[in-house]
Amino acid sequence: MSWTHAQDAKLVLDVGTGLLVDVNPAFETLMGCSRENLIGTDFTGLHPEDERERVRDEVSKLSGKAAVHTGFHILRRDGDPEPVPVQIWSSDKMTFDGRDMLVVEFRDISERLLRQHLMETQNWALGAYAVAALALGRVHSTEDLLLQAICDGITHQSAYVLAWVGIAEDGRGKPIRVAASAGNASGHLDGLQWSWGEDELLGQGPTAVCIRTNTVQVLKDAKKSPVSFPGRRRTRQLKVRSSISVPIRIEGRWNGVLVVYSELPDAFGDAASHVFERLARELVHSIEALEQKELLRAERIRLAKAQTDLANALSAMVAPIVLAMEMRDPYTAGHQSRVAEIAIAIGKDMGWTGERLQALRMAAMVHDIGKISIPAELLTKPGNLNAAERAMINQHPETGYAILKDIPFMWPVAEMVHQHHEKLDGSGYPRGLKADEILPEAKVLAVADIVEAMAAYRPYRPGIELPLVLQQIEKDAGTLLDPEVVRTCVALFREKHFTVPGWIRR
Repeated sequence: MSWTHAQDAKLVLDVGTGLLVDVNPAFETLMGCSRENLIGTDFTGLHPEDERERVRDEVSKLSGKAAVHTGFHILRRDGDPEPVPVQIWSSDKMTFDGRDMLVVEFRDISERLLRQHLMETQNWALGAYAVAALALGRVHSTEDLLLQAICDGITHQSAYVLAWVGIAEDGRGKPIRVAASAGNASGHLDGLQWSWGEDELLGQGPTAVCIRTNTVQVLKDAKKSPVSFPGRRRTRQLKVRSSISVPIRIEGRWNGVLVVYSELPDAFGDAASHVFERLARELVHSIEALEQKELLRAERIRLAKAQTDLANALSAMVAPIVLAMEMRDPYTAGHQSRVAEIAIAIGKDMGWTGERLQALRMAAMVHDIGKISIPAELLTKPGNLNAAERAMINQHPETGYAILKDIPFMWPVAEMVHQHHEKLDGSGYPRGLKADEILPEAKVLAVADIVEAMAAYRPYRPGIELPLVLQQIEKDAGTLLDPEVVRTCVALFREKHFTVPGWIRR
């Protein structure tokens, strides 16, 4: 594709002067500025002031080879004050008329970061749910302790700076009594009066509406909300940006609300809201169990339900993530689920059972989740990758680990994903782990991933015949791959005639 018609924004930079020599139309569109007004300007002026020194530093350290630069923004020149997050690629250094030049490509990653933010908010909510639900399972004495436990559990997740439970009381002004609270921003509640009365001046905020209507209320961004409500000024002072209010009703006794605050805007999307609704139901079940004086039995049921709900919630999270990834790379559609089938079959034949197999399946289903940060055109590129592109691909285990590490799985799923490209001899990536430094589950994932990838069709090659695939992993056994895992896998296909539906043909 020509310079003029390229979809990606590109510029030519004079390394010696730091001035822009030329830009393409896509760069004009990205900047909201004409080519004439960009040529001859200093390249650091494209970026916010607090990034300019780092930009100069990166350019000064260029070795002349292509490189990838992350964590930067550009300032549009059409009056939009919001910096645009970009990923940057610089070419090999070239010399024209005695001047060192670079071709630099910019890509707007706003949508990618938005998808990442949505995943992070879901992960935060699941983390809060897991800790709070387990805390509820340990408390079996008083209602006050249950309310405090749920607030403590939620704010254990650093994304949430305040959680509190309010109880609606009758009488003059219809006050809301704070029954429990926790978090770094708990000072937000000091001396503040709350009301749930529709006719009360203090009863116009989302918390009051939640109690009156028995519906979940989400405040996406306190800075942008046109609604005036009690505590809004203090909310801004404490840098609280978003909140969720979830109704709690104890039949025959009291109505109340669970309120959670975050310093980040839009921290409570649909998935997070569903998790907090489930958590509120868990709280109600816990209180009802206390009232029925069946504490020991209720504790077992509640803990089992909390673990089951968490596993179900995590499984439900995996499906749309996998679907989103497959939509970006249709040639590998079904790859993660097929790897999971192979890995589980290997694990079973190695004598693994129960939760260990469940953990292995979960890790297999998300082992390539880190590829969501890689441009789709790079994932489906038919030719050879250059050094910068290969480096970006090789980052996906690190990215996957970063996405998953804060979710409190009952197993080390994030670390399994982190290690699934490691090799026994230390030649793998991203950390060059060796032998017993690698988790057994990651060793199984490595073999299952290689077998599926080799045998499956790709746009740049046909699928490799299964006998050849098995011969290859046997060659690598003991040096790159775990010999026991390889023996088990080979026996599955050769002796037990294991098949993956819609894929391998014997």
